[in-house]
Amino acid sequence: MKENKILEQLKREALYAQRSFSTELLYQTYGKAQMARQLEVLTQSEFMEINHMTVYFMDTDREYMRNCNRNFREGKALT
Repeated sequence: MKENKILEQLKREALYAQRSFSTELLYQTYGKAQMARQLEVLTQSEFMEINHMTVYFMDTDREYMRNCNRNFREGKALT
């Protein structure tokens, strides 16, 4: 079965946001996934895959949290 092009693009964006530790990009990617789900472009399982790569990542990835804490201590804005 051919993978959904929208899903492929969202995965690429989520991976880029993860690597850059960008909270804003992670939320933007999640928002795009929500829109795609509402328009029925993504299935529930595809949406949950993006959810795992964005929201779940922010809640559980230790390196991401360390980076956010370091930025907070240094007075840097969330990116």
